[in-house]
Amino acid sequence: MKKLLITTALAALSCIGSARASALPGTCGHVQVASSQPRGDSALAGHGYDLVLAGGADQTFHATDISASGTGLGPQALRDMEDVASLVMLATLTGHHSQGCAQDYFVSAATPIMDGLRAGRSYDLTWQGGLLTNGPTKLSFRRAHLHLAGARSDSAPATLTLETQGIGITGTHNTLLANALPQQATADASVPSDSLVPLAAAIAGHPPENVRVPLHVSSLNAQRGTMQITGNGDANLTGNTDASSATGHIQVQNLDAVIETLRNAGQTRASAALILAKLFGHKAAAGGTSWDVSWEGGVMTVNHIPLPIR
Repeated sequence: MKKLLITTALAALSCIGSARASALPGTCGHVQVASSQPRGDSALAGHGYDLVLAGGADQTFHATDISASGTGLGPQALRDMEDVASLVMLATLTGHHSQGCAQDYFVSAATPIMDGLRAGRSYDLTWQGGLLTNGPTKLSFRRAHLHLAGARSDSAPATLTLETQGIGITGTHNTLLANALPQQATADASVPSDSLVPLAAAIAGHPPENVRVPLHVSSLNAQRGTMQITGNGDANLTGNTDASSATGHIQVQNLDAVIETLRNAGQTRASAALILAKLFGHKAAAGGTSWDVSWEGGVMTVNHIPLPIR
């Protein structure tokens, strides 16, 4: 793995040319960028970004354009930020955990960002023309923007905002997902600054058994046509899904539109499942249907009713 504290000359040279070697360990993944150039102070713009997970040729992430910015970060640190964020996004989609994505890598790559967040700085990442693949399943988006902001306090959490536009999916056998996947979504969350590295490792690698990352989602807003999903909640994330826990509240507007779409497509089983979910739901004061959901010990409950999802 490349060292973060390389010389200025090497950092400049690494921005020139048609491709560069990945800062990721080869056991974790491989990255190529067709072109990458600094844009003013503390900003980097790239074209033709490609990430492939190690041992998973069918698990890839392509972005037509990628850009990163953050006060006090040089080109190498900005490229490392691109790689870590892209790796976490791909691992989230594929559910891929790799022993080769060691926590030491995340610590090394994220140290400049952690220092900046503790100083109250903010960082931005933007992907354009994204395509994530997991075998035959392909999830695309027109644009995704990640914003990280710190606070000048050891106790104040870092805030994360992720906005995604123009989402689409092909190649999936999950009819409900294909017909209900939001076309655009925004999420605002907060996490202790010192938990960002364990959070990345919990998603993409295999962290120690005792890692537990608290995450607060203050707002979630997702839309597909006339259907709108809003929610909020709290979670404690680990490297093991059954050992993680979460509680939250979800509200859906115009659920009937999704049910009707599935019914018209001949998906009677999926439409019946949503009708049942609607019956379990509460009528929201502002319209729509709402549910209180939780996940504990590998069991999901909706409005305090355990669901047989195994």
